[in-house]
Amino acid sequence: MIDYEKLKEIRNMGYIKHTGIRTVELREGYAKCEIILDERHANPIGSTHGGVLFTLVDTVGGAAATSRGRYVTTVSGNINYLRPAMNCKKLIGESREIKVGKKMCVYDVMITDENDREIAKATMTFFYLDKIKATAFMSK
Repeated sequence: MIDYEKLKEIRNMGYIKHTGIRTVELREGYAKCEIILDERHANPIGSTHGGVLFTLVDTVGGAAATSRGRYVTTVSGNINYLRPAMNCKKLIGESREIKVGKKMCVYDVMITDENDREIAKATMTFFYLDKIKATAFMSK
């Protein structure tokens, strides 16, 4: 059985902690992450840097994929930037399952701002790392 609260804590560590992204909701096949934006997230024209958006997409997709109790690594990501994330205070990423296979899984990710404007849409593919036991977030 998966301890989703413990998994959320694990997902908010390491590199992700430095970005400001937080996993706020997690259940099987679904994840929601948020980032409060500040000047470190901006590009030279004042929009949120595309790398920040892709990091959010990869993070929320990976969280949803990991919600099935298996560690994953990103195989590919296809992102469409729909509009600039300008004058935003917060971005929200939501990921939903498209396909779960034996070795790979695919997730649909939508990024919106605090006013529910669609900022980016992505499809992320992850590979299961079965040789690494996902015991860190499993209930006993």
